[in-house]
Amino acid sequence: MKYKAVGFDYGGVIKGVPGSFLSAGISSLLGVTADEYQTAYFHHNKKVNRGDITWPELWKLVLTELGHPDKVEAVMKLSNDVFDQPINENMVDLVDTIKSRGYKVGLLSNNTIDAGKKMREIGLDKHFDVFHVSAETRLVKPEPEAFEFLAKELGVDIRELIFIDDAEKSLSTAKECGYTSILFESYDLLNTQLQELGILVS
Repeated sequence: MKYKAVGFDYGGVIKGVPGSFLSAGISSLLGVTADEYQTAYFHHNKKVNRGDITWPELWKLVLTELGHPDKVEAVMKLSNDVFDQPINENMVDLVDTIKSRGYKVGLLSNNTIDAGKKMREIGLDKHFDVFHVSAETRLVKPEPEAFEFLAKELGVDIRELIFIDDAEKSLSTAKECGYTSILFESYDLLNTQLQELGILVS
């Protein structure tokens, strides 16, 4: 089936570095394995992505579960350093290029109301046909409903959708949903992967 739309995550793809860098940094800081950290993080992260709790409250829950409640301030600083990275202008250009080739483009971000507001303040939403932030829609990746809603709003069958994310967890329902997933690792590799899928981006 010919692809008709490409979806993008925000943090770690459009902005900043892949989440694996933050995961590795926090795991090292706490002296736990990446799996231990990610298990605790994903146990609680839907709460912040739906807007039910704040980031400091999330980190307190995660670090208490990991036995390091005293590390909240240090982890928040590390997290903020990662999240404060600039927009990847080459990725925004890529979104525009894909859109100019006739594909629909959408953003689907697990993020807060405040983050969504800041994205719109810099005009990021203008680059996309559909712009979904989880705290606004109350739909959180990897819930199938989040991807189904994105495809519906883009006006495509979900099997016609490619979605790009830096977190394996967020892509874990791809087969169940029917969309094609790309785990984002770098801009150059993404170009190659999109070309292999027939999306002309060069």
